[in-house]
Amino acid sequence: MGESYVAFVVELVFRGDETDRLSFGEAHRTYWKRMAARGILLGGGPWRDGTGELLVCEARDRGTLLRVLYADPYAQAQVVGELRVREWNAVMGHVVLAGLERSTGGAGTHERIRGGVATPAPPAARVVAVREDAAVREELTAHERRIATMMLDGLTNKQIAESFTVSTRAVELHITRIYRKLDIRRRAQLAAAIDRFEAALAC
Repeated sequence: MGESYVAFVVELVFRGDETDRLSFGEAHRTYWKRMAARGILLGGGPWRDGTGELLVCEARDRGTLLRVLYADPYAQAQVVGELRVREWNAVMGHVVLAGLERSTGGAGTHERIRGGVATPAPPAARVVAVREDAAVREELTAHERRIATMMLDGLTNKQIAESFTVSTRAVELHITRIYRKLDIRRRAQLAAAIDRFEAALAC
């Protein structure tokens, strides 16, 4: 069985003094860029009044996410005065265009929200590649699956990179791994490959 993932909304409320925020700001942003590359950070940014930040994250469970949050340079430097974490279901609005998923309850399963309509999808860690020349299955990570979804939606590598706040090169490396796992060589083959894997899972 693959692991299930849960989406969370996180609010960081800053302490009043801006000095530490300025000192640790670059380290904080670099840290969350790494979390985006790992598929943990789905999106986020600061409040316009500068009093805090909102982050949308995905993790196996609350404890795993809390460990990530406490390792943030802002948390280490006690820049964060209050931390609010809540589980979140993405069911409407523009977030669905990015292929975000929502937890569907106690079973830990997920649904992919496409075009405003929820359609069944495998858990994040169970989208697998089935090579024609082998019986083994190699998993796509949750982050690789999101990138594959965005590619199917027609986004360029640059647009995908901007949505995750990472470099185009980082996206290209992920795509290379996706192609290797799916045993394909170009973007035009991706849709058929995904359909083949989902059909295999349904068997």
